[in-house]
Amino acid sequence: MENTRPLHRGLRRAAGTCGVLGLLLLAIGLPLAAPIAEATQRGAALSLEYARPAAAPASVGYWLNLTDAPAFVPARLVGAEAGALVTVHLNNTGSLNHSFTLVRSANVVLNRSWDPEQLQHFFSTNGSLANVSAVPGRSASVSFTLPTTLGASYEFTSLVPYQFQAGMLGFLNVSAGAGTPLTEQTTDQLKFLPDALVVNATSYPITIDVQITNGGSFAHTWTLVAQANVFPTPQNYSNYFGKHAPLANAAINSPGQVVWANFSIPAQGEYEYLCTTSGHFAAGMNGTLFVGVQPPALSPPLSTALVQVDVLAGAGLLLGVGVVLATATNFMGRFPPKTAGHH
Repeated sequence: MENTRPLHRGLRRAAGTCGVLGLLLLAIGLPLAAPIAEATQRGAALSLEYARPAAAPASVGYWLNLTDAPAFVPARLVGAEAGALVTVHLNNTGSLNHSFTLVRSANVVLNRSWDPEQLQHFFSTNGSLANVSAVPGRSASVSFTLPTTLGASYEFTSLVPYQFQAGMLGFLNVSAGAGTPLTEQTTDQLKFLPDALVVNATSYPITIDVQITNGGSFAHTWTLVAQANVFPTPQNYSNYFGKHAPLANAAINSPGQVVWANFSIPAQGEYEYLCTTSGHFAAGMNGTLFVGVQPPALSPPLSTALVQVDVLAGAGLLLGVGVVLATATNFMGRFPPKTAGHH
């Protein structure tokens, strides 16, 4: 028995060492699987066919630029359902006064031959769902509840003299079949799902509709930069938006809340969107809207996958060796040694 004790102690040390190494390799190898799964999921998100969901949103947000053309950009608003609370955000990008005035009755088309006095008389007589003015270089907003008229269309215009006659008008369509939106979801992990949206376009400007759902409990925003191929950082995004008003800035404050963003993209390129809630962008809550350009390939690096497989395989092998050695040391010394003369 004395002769087996050094071997016994050596095997126990070897078993312990193999076990510790195996557990360390498992601790290293398992986290490597997460980035690969995440990259695969993000790549799959880019191939989704976006379609309008059946559920009606409780609130709708629109962002309109008022220009000196004169024109509303965009001039077509979709995504609203009957009974929804609608908020229209106006940004006067020109040097003239403009207004956003929405007819009260559904499916009424304003007479294109009316002069400014006749147009003003119509709204004075029939009223409006919304009427707000925006001075040059400033923003304004107005909220209202859509009447319960299904499949309706509401015309809006500017009451500043001769702007309607010059073509400054548009339509708010209350129809489940109008347009094909992109879908977006926020999470309490401070991520957008997906974090890449793709729009195929060959002519500009193009109107885009995005439906954003709050999939968690935190308040978020979906804020889109105003320029293509410009990517603010967590350190300078506040200064950037102070100089360049976002193309869209949707607030999704309540769990399960659904908000629509309807906006116009002026040119081809990559447009970053992010959450402006304090700390969220710095934590990685941002994404990219690819308009008329193909997103980069998102397949995981091959070397990372190989390292992951090798590490996990090595961990399993070392754990197995540790178990075998531990079992061997457990049985050593249990059997009496052979006596001299034994055959």
